Amino acid sequence: MFSISNSKSARSVRFFVAFIITVTLFGSFYAGWDPIHVALVSPDTSSYTTATSDTSLTQPLPPQKSLPIDSKFPSSLTNTAIKGIPDKVWHSAKTHNLSEQQHEWIDSWAVSNPSSRNEFLTDLSAAAFVRAHYQETRPDIVEVYEKLPIPILRADLLRYLIVLAEGGYWSDLDVQSEKPMSDWVPLEYKDKNIDMIVGLEFDFEWRGPGTEVASQFCNWVFSAKPSSRNLQVIVDAVIAKIKEIADSNHISVSEIKLEMLFDVVNVTGPKIMTIAILESLGQLLGRTVDDRDFSGIKRPKLVGDVLIMPGVSFAARQNGYPTDQGDALVTHNYEGSWKKDDAEAKERKKQKELEESKAAES
Repeated sequence: MFSISNSKSARSVRFFVAFIITVTLFGSFYAGWDPIHVALVSPDTSSYTTATSDTSLTQPLPPQKSLPIDSKFPSSLTNTAIKGIPDKVWHSAKTHNLSEQQHEWIDSWAVSNPSSRNEFLTDLSAAAFVRAHYQETRPDIVEVYEKLPIPILRADLLRYLIVLAEGGYWSDLDVQSEKPMSDWVPLEYKDKNIDMIVGLEFDFEWRGPGTEVASQFCNWVFSAKPSSRNLQVIVDAVIAKIKEIADSNHISVSEIKLEMLFDVVNVTGPKIMTIAILESLGQLLGRTVDDRDFSGIKRPKLVGDVLIMPGVSFAARQNGYPTDQGDALVTHNYEGSWKKDDAEAKERKKQKELEESKAAES
């Protein structure tokens, strides 16, 4: 009787120890992949305020490559504010050292969207995030991202990669939420297939056949489904553009300098994003998509699978605070620190061209 009791006790102890070890290992693995600790890029993530033109961007986009479709950090897509888009708002900064004002802007998303989850990411874990999602299927993306020496280019590319992989809402640190995300989509579109939501930064009329798109979508705030069809096209366009710059200057990606760029917005920013989206919609709809599809809209308009918001929604200040387009959904406070570096690079480029011109004349 004594030996049987001891045997049962021993088995119970062994079972309990095995259970504790299993739970501990599982908990450690899960905690290690918590997206709250997987981070993004530099604080140079604010707006672009200059619409520019680069005819090279009107060339056909490269063939779309397959991208990962399974999220390593899945979140529920049921009962979300917008059908199919996770209630996650992504932010990034160089470190966790934010100003009180930046904290308030980030918190505004939770205030207006109590059921959403804020994801704050830093430089330290940006590479881990990109590697975790893209190393197996798109090592070319990882290589370009890790070699990019210019913070604003990495910041732009990373926001696309994050929302492509996980879905949700991107918000720069200087963007303040004003309305619940559930208010973004009009009733008639609630059950439609919305792959991506973008807002007009510049709202211009069509310039005529053969011209580049005049309008521009902002990239300081946007949202999309995980594995967004349109974001895949954007990422491919950005990667191709970065490689093109390196090749044309006979250098590696790691040697790219700001003065080599026509303009940041045309390489990784809102302009290339806009052109890529229109190219993507053209592929979907089998026709040209341009300013005529959305210029002057007074309310959100679904073009293909992209919901385009009027200027007041995401860029009220940039569009002169229009009073006939509904309410502003966010406020952009234009704190971008990348602009100083960009302006200095353009000045260096101008001086170099002037010196080369003088040398050629002599």
